[in-house]
Amino acid sequence: MDEVLFRGTQKLESLQLEAGLVASKSKDLFLTYSQATQVLLSQVWQSHKLDHLKSNISQLLDYVLEISRDFTERAVDVADPKRLWMFLTGVLDGQWSKREISIACAGFVVGGLVGVAVGFALRRRENTVRYMEAVQISHYLGPESAAVVEDAIAPFECGDYEVLINVKAGSVHIIDAEICAGYGRTLRRTLRRLHKQSSSDLPVFLGRDCTGIITDLGRKVQRLELGDEVWVTIPFWSQGTLCQTILISEHRVARKPKNVGFEGACSVPYAGSLALSVLSEAKIDLNSAANKRFLIQDGCTPVGCVLIQLLNSWKAHITTTCHKRAVPVAKALGAREVISIDAPSLSDEDHVEEFSDTENFSKTVLKELQLKGEVFDFIIVTRNENLNWESLRNFCAGEGKLLSTLPEKLSSDSYGFLARFIFSTYIRLKFLMGHILGVPSNNYDEAHLCHATLDKLTALVEDGVLQTVVDKVFHPKDIEVALNYIQSSQSIGSSVITFR
Repeated sequence: MDEVLFRGTQKLESLQLEAGLVASKSKDLFLTYSQATQVLLSQVWQSHKLDHLKSNISQLLDYVLEISRDFTERAVDVADPKRLWMFLTGVLDGQWSKREISIACAGFVVGGLVGVAVGFALRRRENTVRYMEAVQISHYLGPESAAVVEDAIAPFECGDYEVLINVKAGSVHIIDAEICAGYGRTLRRTLRRLHKQSSSDLPVFLGRDCTGIITDLGRKVQRLELGDEVWVTIPFWSQGTLCQTILISEHRVARKPKNVGFEGACSVPYAGSLALSVLSEAKIDLNSAANKRFLIQDGCTPVGCVLIQLLNSWKAHITTTCHKRAVPVAKALGAREVISIDAPSLSDEDHVEEFSDTENFSKTVLKELQLKGEVFDFIIVTRNENLNWESLRNFCAGEGKLLSTLPEKLSSDSYGFLARFIFSTYIRLKFLMGHILGVPSNNYDEAHLCHATLDKLTALVEDGVLQTVVDKVFHPKDIEVALNYIQSSQSIGSSVITFR
């Protein structure tokens, strides 16, 4: 042990000695190089070349200062009003009077100021780009073409009659799935150009209604205020509402009911507007509906839920068809009789699968109606299930009517290039004539999609006539699942996309 300590002490002493030698040599080298550097800098500073360079720099500075003083004196002399006046009167003496020269000078000054002001007013603004999350399609390939993008261009400036809304939630409708497959593509391209929304029909934001909070207003908007909680509905050809921010005409915005939240409220605007529209076109109201017999085909679609509640409040006799899962909901909404159609049960994994055989389903519906042996004053179709319309008419009373809330088929979607051009020209001319004559163009699924209809729906919800029916709430990333589910016969009421 002593020997180990002795050897360790020797090693430590040798290391200390070597470290001392290294430090001493480093100090000597530093002193040597610092002295050499000092001598070199002293020689450079005292050299004749450096003195010559310093002299040249001093002369250059003196020359620049002399020129600047001379320029200042000349500028002051030239800008002297008395000298300018003497110069002008001397040059124009005998040609212009002093009064004319004064007017010319005043015009020159005023024109210059106006030119500067116009230049500032017309100067190009720096482009400000803001981005947002949005649900859109870039191709017409069905629900699988729907996707969430994070870099959609967000609006931020309002026109005179426009409203900027921070979207909280929006509902998904069957028409959104049809838009994914190309519904209204030709008309959309033309009308979006006319309304200066876009020069193309793609990409398209999905969503036909939403709820949110107003964050900015156009200077001529008077019905609404900043911070209002509102709901919105728009036609099929317009840019959609499933995005974080929308810029919309105040014509399509109204305050939402105070007694429901954002997700619940967005189940009403579009479906409710369709329901009121079809009833209004058939001249059905509180007075005419009482004791009339109605058949609501699939009463648990978003539109069907609204129709059952409205007609029930108007004392109508309501029969509806729906799947077994929806029977309790249909009865709770006010249907007196429910024709239940059995369908395969759907698990969480395959809840977006459609009822396997729509043809057999329609035959089952017709068979059940035949067994009941009833006729109806009005039959309203709310879901496309390949029903034979002529067969349905057999269940209408003598003057009974067969109505539909389904999107109208558009022949323009199948037009070729030449037909599209002619159709687009016709629409443009029609729009132009309407603008000249002051006639609103409400022929494209938009007459009923306005604040007047939304105000009626607000009153109905606040009075307890209408209850919101929301089946499922999805996040934007689940848009494909939501689109498939809303088309499923198992869906009840609305499916909602939340942005909160």
